[in-house]
Amino acid sequence: MADTLLYQVHIENEGWGAWVQEGRLAGTVEQGLRIEAIRIQGVKRYRVHVENIGWMGWVQKDEIAGTVGRGLRIEAIEIECENLNYQVHVQNVGWLDFARNGETAGTTGGGLRIEAIRLLKSDEPISVDDHRSTFTIAPASIPVPTPEPVPAQPAQGRKSGKVYLTVGHGTQSNGVWDSGCVDGNYTEAGLMLAIGKVAAARLRALGFTVLTDADTDNDKNIAACVAQANSWGADVYVSLHCDYNKAPSGTLPIVYPGSAAGVCLANCLLASAKVRLGLGTRGILQRDDWEVADTEAVACIFETGGIRPDIGLLTNASVFGEVVAQGIYDWF
Repeated sequence: MADTLLYQVHIENEGWGAWVQEGRLAGTVEQGLRIEAIRIQGVKRYRVHVENIGWMGWVQKDEIAGTVGRGLRIEAIEIECENLNYQVHVQNVGWLDFARNGETAGTTGGGLRIEAIRLLKSDEPISVDDHRSTFTIAPASIPVPTPEPVPAQPAQGRKSGKVYLTVGHGTQSNGVWDSGCVDGNYTEAGLMLAIGKVAAARLRALGFTVLTDADTDNDKNIAACVAQANSWGADVYVSLHCDYNKAPSGTLPIVYPGSAAGVCLANCLLASAKVRLGLGTRGILQRDDWEVADTEAVACIFETGGIRPDIGLLTNASVFGEVVAQGIYDWF
């Protein structure tokens, strides 16, 4: 008789959680807490990729993989077990697709923590929206210049172009609501929806054709937005997000590594935020997140700021929407 599939994780600030059964979530979502260690019953062996260490050795069922008491995050995991699917929730990315039978789940090279994991056995592979269970975050391949703020013009001529503007998080493919990061009564999805509505209206007033899930109150998951932007033939793809409550103040655009046009778009958004809100930046992150990797348009994931340190600005949707619209306007 096969062993029962059970697993538990050691969570930052909380310690070991309860054992959970197949299909259940172990860890946390929307709390910004890292998984530091894991134990699994009912599998052959497993190993984890740990902050400052890399891949650790394989351990057998019910043994600890990872570290306890050292404050080090698990960034990726591999589990060997016939017909086993496993999925991880990654910092700033969300749920990746399921890995299977020894494949890698998680990320390497970018310092992103795994926050939650779930395991599920099936005869056939399981797949969800994000078609990658893992990716390596490449270092920046081109220099990122410091943006020079450009004063806003009192009167602007109309321009044309196809802009796809998506609001981060929201309704997932299974219909479940994903609020993104949370701080008190504020949610990432709610803040970005308000900003997105203002930005879309302003872009249309400036002459652009805009397709956005802000018009329908964030009813599409990001994979659907990417597919729609590609089929529509968007010139620009901008995804609005904000960082979790322990993040520092400042904008953090994410573009595909080596995309000069993406860096230019990010710089326009940074300059707009600086001149209109006085909001600083944490730089431009060049990383092959699937949302910028899979789009055929010039793309930017725009982390508008930290949900806690920048909340006074993020709640000012009328101004922040103008920041987004004018940044895109300046790029065209």
